[in-house]
Amino acid sequence: MKFKIVKKGKYFVAFDLDDKKRSYGKIHMDTGKFVGDTRCLVELSQFQENYKQEIVDEVLENIKKDVTDGDVTAIEELLKFLPIENLKNYLPEVW
Repeated sequence: MKFKIVKKGKYFVAFDLDDKKRSYGKIHMDTGKFVGDTRCLVELSQFQENYKQEIVDEVLENIKKDVTDGDVTAIEELLKFLPIENLKNYLPEVW
């Protein structure tokens, strides 16, 4: 079964391709919480993953630009949100 995925507020919603008013389920864009008919769960999950990857790619482009420009302030603030273990895992074995 195929669905048309539409962004509605903080959710991606799976609609019937024929009956455009009928929705089968929705997944929260940020948390991944799913509500609805499990027939659309895989497609919604893939859609959400693609959405996340697009954001990650865009952030990486901005990070490259910031580093090139010598401005790492925003990157530093972003890193503060990561758990210390994740930061240490990025470093060489010395840490």
